[in-house]
Amino acid sequence: MPHFKKRIPNLTGCVVDDGALLLKKLVGSGAFGKLYRGSSLSSSESKPRVYAVKCLRNTRMYDGQESLAGNERHFHSLVSNHPNIVTLHRHFTDSSKKHIFFVMDFHSSGDMSVAIADGLYHKNSTLIKRTFTQLVDAVKFCHNLGVYHRDIKPENILVDHDGGNPCLTDFGLATSYVNTYEYECGTVPYMSPGAFPFCPQGLLAYSRCVDDAWALGITLINLVASQLPWHAARVSTDGRFKEFIRGKKSFLHRHQPLSRPLIRLLARLLHLDPWKRIPLAEFAEKLEGIDELCISEEELVRASEGMREWAMWEVPGRPLAAGSRRGLWSPSRLYPPVGLLLEKRAKDIAVCSGGCDSGASDRDDH
Repeated sequence: MPHFKKRIPNLTGCVVDDGALLLKKLVGSGAFGKLYRGSSLSSSESKPRVYAVKCLRNTRMYDGQESLAGNERHFHSLVSNHPNIVTLHRHFTDSSKKHIFFVMDFHSSGDMSVAIADGLYHKNSTLIKRTFTQLVDAVKFCHNLGVYHRDIKPENILVDHDGGNPCLTDFGLATSYVNTYEYECGTVPYMSPGAFPFCPQGLLAYSRCVDDAWALGITLINLVASQLPWHAARVSTDGRFKEFIRGKKSFLHRHQPLSRPLIRLLARLLHLDPWKRIPLAEFAEKLEGIDELCISEEELVRASEGMREWAMWEVPGRPLAAGSRRGLWSPSRLYPPVGLLLEKRAKDIAVCSGGCDSGASDRDDH
């Protein structure tokens, strides 16, 4: 990755895009860019329109290659015309050509990881299936246009206040290559086994199409269980994933509060051999036919203490059911991305050597 010595300046209060946009508030900052809430200054609009304005470094990774920002602009523009993909309205550069700005729809309610931690999907199979089906449709739309996201995760999916209407964003790692030799690209817990060197399959190249499908499977587990099944899909370093390989269905049944039908379906999507995985469209169709995605009350009697606490957890703001008590479980106990983000941010700060805003989140994709 490039080594940046200078910070991207804070442009809050500046007017950009030839006087068309006012950058009103900094809402996100990271190693490669900043995100602002901007408003239109067009005199033809009775009420100024609010946008998300993303500012990135227009710097090439290597000589002869397009910049990271240029790569994101190209692929996001190709797939922007979909109701479940964040709309990219336009882009422009500053006078120095060192920074590129993306003007996108603004989503005030945040991303899916926040909705998971807030308990919006807790024991809500109807909402999960509707949201996940819309997300699958967006990913299939990308694949049909030859665009492979490579970093699907809840943090890159914006949702409404009720957790619905998902919108995929952040195409900075996207590619048009179906098969790739580029390993460890994306976010570790959502990478398929083939994304790591010396994977069990022994494949030199792996398919990004099935890799996106794997990431969707991990995202679905996250939606239902509010936790990740393992840290990395590597037998050599992750004991949980090694246990999963030995017995996929039994592992998911022991460690995740998922229903039996969902476990059987996930076992087909998370197959070690990418060519034996169920097609994404077929997976989404069969998911619609499953009535309940969460573990049943009968199985909870024999489940672990952690799963029973998960079932008893009451979402803040919802009234307690008659005769029940507020459980000890909460997503803050079992939802790893919070810790992973803090760990990643610390590494980014070390790598950038002062090139990042150390006091800000590294998520710049809202």
